[in-house]
Amino acid sequence: MPLVNVIIPVYNGERFLRESLESVFAQTFQDYEIVCVDDGSKDSSLAILNEYRDRIKVVQQANTGQAGARNAGANIGIATYLTFLDQDDRWYPQMLERQVAVLEANPEAVMVHCDMDWIDETGHVTQRSLVSASRRSAHNGVTMPQLVGWDPCIYPSTMLIRRVAFDRIGGFDPELRSYGEDIDLMLRLRPEGRFIFLEECGTQYRKHSTNFSGSGTDAMFRCSEKFFRKLKGCYVGDKRKQALLDRFLAKLYSDWGKMKMRSGLRGEAQRLLLRSLKYYPWQLRTYSRLIRATAPRF
Repeated sequence: MPLVNVIIPVYNGERFLRESLESVFAQTFQDYEIVCVDDGSKDSSLAILNEYRDRIKVVQQANTGQAGARNAGANIGIATYLTFLDQDDRWYPQMLERQVAVLEANPEAVMVHCDMDWIDETGHVTQRSLVSASRRSAHNGVTMPQLVGWDPCIYPSTMLIRRVAFDRIGGFDPELRSYGEDIDLMLRLRPEGRFIFLEECGTQYRKHSTNFSGSGTDAMFRCSEKFFRKLKGCYVGDKRKQALLDRFLAKLYSDWGKMKMRSGLRGEAQRLLLRSLKYYPWQLRTYSRLIRATAPRF
């Protein structure tokens, strides 16, 4: 039985998939099994996976989104630890070795995660130690650390999790297809035990023209709405957190309204912008957007 299951969700990932797989094969720690879940790809992703059949397990399914694909891969494996690598990201060679050593030495910890570098489409590093830099920076508006008291924004490609804890909380929420599934997992996993952050970079997160294809779409906004409403249900009775979540929702509806306005759907834009003001009436930018959405066109 391998010690680690490496889960790679794949959807139309032909462009960078080989690089991601090769970064796993290059690990200094080799006691792992790779499970790739082809989530209804329409490109040559499955053909690429079939080239590696002697080194990986391949699961095929209809498209469910990344959360559902990760859960499907986790259900296949039986290893002690789970780790998730997105199809366009890469690992540095000692990623698994470092993280396995941490969890082996700290039985009270349920998850370890590392820092990461940003790379571009060609694989060149464009920004180093992104997580540490973000935590040192000042952020405008409301943030998740303000809401929960710690930073739950942990990227799946940087983490190693104890399977027993992952199974206890039920894995990723498959209803969160386009936003928040990683934060939601961390919020439910935290009560299970300690989190450990390794400041060294173990992951290269690739920023490119297609990995944000879901941003700015109705599907993304609906999923974001579902995520924040789920959080409101978790904090019933906590007035401070309810107020912070209202501000999150207000920003969501304001940005959604802006998107609708740019698409020429002024009536939908007006409804969303008014909904934003219902949740937080003190955002001047939303009033400005509402004026533009209601002003007559000449």
